[in-house]
Amino acid sequence: MVKEGVVIVSPEVYSYGAMLIGGVLREEGYRVRVKRGLEGMEGERWVGLSLTSLSHLREARRILPALKSRGAKVVVGGSITQVPELVLRLLPEVDAVVVGEGEETAPEVFEALREGRELEGIRGLAFRRGEEEVKTPPRDPPRLEGRPLPEIPPDVWRQDIRGAQVYLETHRGCRGGCGFCQVPCFFGRRVRSRPVEEIVEEVKAFLAKGVRRFSLFGGTSTHYGGDFVELLERVSEVVGPRNLSVPDLRVDEVEEEVLEALRKYTIGFVIFGIESGSERMLRRMGKGITAEEIREGVEKAKEAGLEVGGAFIVGYPGETEEDYEETRRMVEELMLDEYTISLADPLPGTPLAEQVLLLPEEENPVFQREERGRGKRLGLTVAESRALDLMLTAACARSRPIPLTDSFYRRLVEEVRRQGEEIRANTRDLKRCLAGR
Repeated sequence: MVKEGVVIVSPEVYSYGAMLIGGVLREEGYRVRVKRGLEGMEGERWVGLSLTSLSHLREARRILPALKSRGAKVVVGGSITQVPELVLRLLPEVDAVVVGEGEETAPEVFEALREGRELEGIRGLAFRRGEEEVKTPPRDPPRLEGRPLPEIPPDVWRQDIRGAQVYLETHRGCRGGCGFCQVPCFFGRRVRSRPVEEIVEEVKAFLAKGVRRFSLFGGTSTHYGGDFVELLERVSEVVGPRNLSVPDLRVDEVEEEVLEALRKYTIGFVIFGIESGSERMLRRMGKGITAEEIREGVEKAKEAGLEVGGAFIVGYPGETEEDYEETRRMVEELMLDEYTISLADPLPGTPLAEQVLLLPEEENPVFQREERGRGKRLGLTVAESRALDLMLTAACARSRPIPLTDSFYRRLVEEVRRQGEEIRANTRDLKRCLAGR
């Protein structure tokens, strides 16, 4: 018997997690629709929200009262749920929060809500009982083998996520310990991998829905527990090397065989999480790499014929002007092909978030006002000023420099201001909801 319809929603793009949970519920007999964007749900009765950030929680807070007033049952999942108190305090109207990985919990929750049963017996869940916050015991991590295909929206091929139309999961967990990253916090540091055959089957299912450009993900790509080179070869045979990307690698794990496979079977582009040129900040972030390893890894990737991008973080708590200058000098030295520059964002559940909770605003670079130079003239904070300066440096110190036009400069200023405003709002929500727990 077909059960009532459920809509699984992710705010920005069709996230892999939303599509996966949609597939699990479809196999349980539900009519499922996967949706992106929180608007246009006026007639929905059963709603699953796949949320990954505090900004998503704020966006959901706008639409939740109207949904609940029409009798909707709302369940929240996604990486934001590793701190369920945040969800329950910012979205007190929700019926349940699936804590952690949701393949096993989500069907049980919707079934219990549909039948009007109590939720206490379901593991891996948080919910409100009057004024009390209830959290049930956690589940063991689910097996990744033999699960159903995702529920694939008919227009998924229209989206663009950093050049790919979909990101497909190859494994979960990361052996690294980066203090700003949610992956080891949410999935653990033990790596669980999917069989190559099932990944290829999933690729073919997305191809049938019009998807052509794929990216493989799962934390650090080379932590995949099977034969990583075989995985790249098999997927590339189906989609073609110009349609496959595997961007996230550790700079200290660039073996020659892997680099050659990336050149042969993918678009030939990698992104290293470099984060900082300061040895002190690399240790503070828990990166587990050194500046010399960064230089060596970038050089190996270039010698293998790959284009190389670097991700950098500025405004991390404790970053001094000297630390920042070491990062800027590294950007000038490496001459990468692409850069991603971000302010330090205290993602819930990470060591960085715990550190920021204890840090007074006057000691946090995201709040401290810049007292000199361009940053002061523009009214930027210390972190915003450093981000803008590093973006300008990166525009020039790259393999193909970007012309510094007025319009480009204005876009960078707007971008650092946008990041700063969002991270300050995130920080204040963390403190408001979790101070004293």
